[in-house]
Amino acid sequence: MKCEDLQKWIASMAQDIDFSYKGFLGSICPISDSEIDLCYGDYTVTASSVREAMELPFIEGRSLSDLCEQLDI
Repeated sequence: MKCEDLQKWIASMAQDIDFSYKGFLGSICPISDSEIDLCYGDYTVTASSVREAMELPFIEGRSLSDLCEQLDI
């Protein structure tokens, strides 16, 4: 998936987004514009904006922006 499309999907706040990467499951849970939970394996972090959600290095030290086209969504 292109990064721009993923960013728009997160911003729509329509639903949780599940993905897998290297055999581990993850999720993006947009609760509100200022609270987006990001999970990968056993690690969870909360972003305060869509932009921050795209840039936080929570997947093996890398961000959604780095890996969006490699994620199995």
